[in-house]
Amino acid sequence: MKKHLFSEKISRRKFIEISAIATAGVFMGSPRIQAAAPGAEIILKNGKLITMDGNDSIMQAVAVRSGKIIDIGSNEAILHYMSNQTKVIDLQGKTLTPGLVDSHAHLPPFGMRESGAWVKLQGIEKKEDILDVLKQRARSTPTGKFINAWGVESNSLTFMDKRDLDQVTKEHPLLVIQTTGQWGYANSLALEISGIGKDTPDPQGSKIQKDFNGEPTGLLIHYPALYLVRKQIPAISEEQAKEAIKYAAELYAQEGVTTIHDNFLMVAELGASRFISAYISLAQAKTIPTRIKLWPYLPNLKIATMVMQDLFSGKDPMADSHVRELSILRKHMPKLFDEIWGGLKIAIDGSAQTTLWYNNPSALPLHSQADVESMVKLFNRAEQQVSAHAVGDKAVDLFLDAVEVAQKDHLRSDARHRIEHVICPQISSFERMKKLGVVISTHPQFIYSWGDKWGNMRKRAELIPIRSYLNRGIPVAFGADPPAFPLYQPQIALWQAIKRTTRDGFQLDASGSISIQEALRIQTMGSAYAGFQENEIGSLEKGKYADMVVWDKDFYSVSENQIKDVKAVMTFVGGKTVYERKNI
Repeated sequence: MKKHLFSEKISRRKFIEISAIATAGVFMGSPRIQAAAPGAEIILKNGKLITMDGNDSIMQAVAVRSGKIIDIGSNEAILHYMSNQTKVIDLQGKTLTPGLVDSHAHLPPFGMRESGAWVKLQGIEKKEDILDVLKQRARSTPTGKFINAWGVESNSLTFMDKRDLDQVTKEHPLLVIQTTGQWGYANSLALEISGIGKDTPDPQGSKIQKDFNGEPTGLLIHYPALYLVRKQIPAISEEQAKEAIKYAAELYAQEGVTTIHDNFLMVAELGASRFISAYISLAQAKTIPTRIKLWPYLPNLKIATMVMQDLFSGKDPMADSHVRELSILRKHMPKLFDEIWGGLKIAIDGSAQTTLWYNNPSALPLHSQADVESMVKLFNRAEQQVSAHAVGDKAVDLFLDAVEVAQKDHLRSDARHRIEHVICPQISSFERMKKLGVVISTHPQFIYSWGDKWGNMRKRAELIPIRSYLNRGIPVAFGADPPAFPLYQPQIALWQAIKRTTRDGFQLDASGSISIQEALRIQTMGSAYAGFQENEIGSLEKGKYADMVVWDKDFYSVSENQIKDVKAVMTFVGGKTVYERKNI
């Protein structure tokens, strides 16, 4: 039978025994024992504490008070912080690390997908099987109600069309999103109620696919085209929005993640304010089990200009402001605003066939280079961090060009503008990344699930080149990117940063591998740095928040292939237990 972690309010007798060991003396008959130092509320002892501090120190025990670490060191040293009010957790040799930080997630759609509010399609390869699952949902859905589905994993733009979806239902508007979120398919009813027909022009940066007769096929490429349908979907309630966010955050907490960067918070879509309000309510009430940072997504220069004026002009926002809730929060509750505010998000390209590569003439960028430069300059002048979706090598370079222009316009010494994804950059781009101080937020777990779809590109040494980044001193962060990516567990990222092997067993260039110590540092301190949080979280050090995870196995001792199977036993945020595994 496995032993459970020992957790209790220390008894007076036990406290006397422990204090006697700590002080080399025996207290006999004392009516009350006082701690030799200010008492800790929680002590975790007898563990292997991987601190992730600057020296990669390994400690035995940690003391926590008021949500922060007051000391960390040997068991003997930490005994000085015990009082008869201290809760003591005996780790029994288990490993404790800082809480993991996910630098790239989208909790509202992730929660909607995982909770079943949307139909989850990841892992279903055949079109016929996908259609069967959609038919099942249609049979249980009231006539006329919208059906959302997410997760088609085929990279083919012609994988399905409206005729396929019309076979599923003609009585429900139906929108099926490809797993990356960059394109989707609508049935005839969804197209009709959205006013999409022969004469509908392509929104800027997107495409409404049409057949030889000029009729829409149902394929909608990129967010602006998808928004034509999405704006017809009835908005969910704020309570439903809160439940979706909490559901997703709880899944993360179970995997040892204590901070999440949501860098695609919708602001310009119908019902988007529900999620903004939900995030603010959850943060204010402290009822979400993880820390959160937000990067609102701005779809074009016009909306970007309006949002920046509403947020940072100092004037009261207009009644129809896209970010009214955030503007009010910044003005009246600046401390809470600073806790949840990350920066601003833009997208340069899409994914797969719509990705902006130098060798992809069919690529579909979302903006002109002039608009990208204008947006980045706008944000940079306001001292805001920019998070940019850029998958292809040309998209990466376009963003680096924009950062160079912005820095010449308004020089900042520590802007930390971020590039999200960066699948296979040009070698010539590394020097500029370093010079401009950009942070790379990427996903080694993509190698495992999607690497077999990348064909000859898998042979390129610069495919998710984490080793090259580290060797050049380029900051790196890890995020799982749900719901775009089907697996959200950070252990997959740690494993693949080392292993670099696809699901079918193809071994990528091994020179790109890093050590488990380096991978764990990226998933903690690296991702914290990406959100300007490195002085608050990311390592177990005095003065930092007590965001910590107890694991059932030691990342440093297990084999490479066992890393993906390591499970969180307890997760703490600010010293508070937000998850505890049962039956260990």
